Amino acid sequence: MPSNEAVVVTGSAGGLGAATVARFVAAGYTVYGLDRSTAALESQGNVHQIDVDVCSDTAVGEVFAEIAAHASVAGLVHCAGIADFGPSNPGHLISPETGEPLDNLETIERTLRINLLGSFIMVRHAAGAIARRTQVEDGSRGFIVLTSSGAAFDGKAGQSAYSASKSGVAGMTLPLARELSRFGIRVVTIAPGLFDTPILDKTPPLPRHVPFPPRMGDPGEFAALAHHVAENSYLNAEVIRIDGGIRGGFESTTPFVR
Repeated sequence: MPSNEAVVVTGSAGGLGAATVARFVAAGYTVYGLDRSTAALESQGNVHQIDVDVCSDTAVGEVFAEIAAHASVAGLVHCAGIADFGPSNPGHLISPETGEPLDNLETIERTLRINLLGSFIMVRHAAGAIARRTQVEDGSRGFIVLTSSGAAFDGKAGQSAYSASKSGVAGMTLPLARELSRFGIRVVTIAPGLFDTPILDKTPPLPRHVPFPPRMGDPGEFAALAHHVAENSYLNAEVIRIDGGIRGGFESTTPFVR
């Protein structure tokens, strides 16, 4: 892999994003990690950490212009996002106790803005940078990997805002792949299930029913799939679930608490 072949990874400060950075660096890519929490991270070797708000179209555009001045952007893995769970989370529209409408519209808007609008902003600028690359022999220029969630398909009560944001990401996959095909850019979305990341620290300890293997997913497994998407040039316009088979309504014989 040429040293100037770059992949942009959002949410790089932890969880799925941090594992994805490590995977692509190990594969020989130069990686630009974007996050709001990069202060404690150092840019070293082939990793360049940049503090940016993925919901700021202006800031993201400036970052991609800076990256493109130093490297050829071959791909984007967009992991940045938020999730809130529990009776007071933004997905609940009315109080479970009283039935009164909850005063949480601002939080609902924030969930949709970061998870859904942020994805549009990242794709818009990443696709522009990748489209300016020189095509390889088969006409390919690069790839975009988005992150949805199992909640896009099997959302629980109280997850309506989060599920809506993530189903929106899943829904944009095919039309984006069709739109960007003329530029040789593939678009694939990964929909992870329960993964051992800081985003689940906010969730209450509940029985988790994952058919097999009965455990949390490891961020390295997500990263391995993202890297496979990058390397497999025939994968396109697909939403891939990686969740151990977990589905709504299924109760395993070996639940675990997390």
